[in-house]
Amino acid sequence: MVIKLDEIGDMTYALHVFDHLKQRYPSARLVLLCKPFVSPLVVHHPGISEIIYSIPHGVKFDVIVELRGNWNTLKYALHQMPNRRLDRGTVRLKNKMEGGQKHEVLTNFQIIEPLLDQGSIPMTPKIYLDEPSMGDVTKVIKENHLTQYAVIHCGARRILRQWPTSNFASLVKLLHSKYNLKCVFAGTEEDESTINEVIAMSGIEGIVCTRNFSLLHFSALVDKAALFIGNESGPLHIAAVMNTPLVGIYGPGVKDVFYPIGENSRVVHHVLDCNPCDQIHCVRPENPCIQLASVLEVEQKIHEILIPKTNSI
Repeated sequence: MVIKLDEIGDMTYALHVFDHLKQRYPSARLVLLCKPFVSPLVVHHPGISEIIYSIPHGVKFDVIVELRGNWNTLKYALHQMPNRRLDRGTVRLKNKMEGGQKHEVLTNFQIIEPLLDQGSIPMTPKIYLDEPSMGDVTKVIKENHLTQYAVIHCGARRILRQWPTSNFASLVKLLHSKYNLKCVFAGTEEDESTINEVIAMSGIEGIVCTRNFSLLHFSALVDKAALFIGNESGPLHIAAVMNTPLVGIYGPGVKDVFYPIGENSRVVHHVLDCNPCDQIHCVRPENPCIQLASVLEVEQKIHEILIPKTNSI
């Protein structure tokens, strides 16, 4: 059993764990304990035999891997006395003592490394799409005549991660005028007020994908996008795994450890002395770090990944 009671971005950077275990133990039954709302990311993964949302009873596991658990799962794992138990806390403590935390992709690999063949190297996390979701997104693209488009995720679960809507509005105008990109706004219903504000401030029509739009729909959407722009969030990391050119806008996020992966990824992040913080209480509320990221800085990162580099004479 693998335990991963975590959020969207964290689950995204753990997807390679299931590929590694499937490759090493092809006939093993792998049960994943996770939160229901992240299950679309793993529902089609060939390495996972069963997905559950509560601690099982009456089942004996040979191996329990706690990628992220809680006190209840810890007590359960210790009571189960499996042949092998691996956990995140041990790896994080070791890394901290040896110089600092690693990127989440590497940390998750390190947790399961004792189960793998010697010399194994981390795979890249992968989201397995399904035909219905890809078909739905293809329909959206055709109906809205999208050829080259940018996906914008302007929402954030925490206000300190929220880049100002006025900045997003300026960016939308820039993408339209300079790069000829239509903007598709993705998120949940909770993001709609923010999205509508950005569209109104920019004066440019946008396509809104929030309702009846799953994480797999979003994955298929960014897979075909020319660009993704967003605050530090789960959608940002999904876009990174899909290898979409992107710019992530960071405020109180942890430097390096939670940056988007991939050579097509760029970050705008002003790391202050107060970083990292609890991302809830700000010591400079009049000018939080997310507001230090300028539209110009984001545009410079967009230019890096969208404009091919030429050799100077």
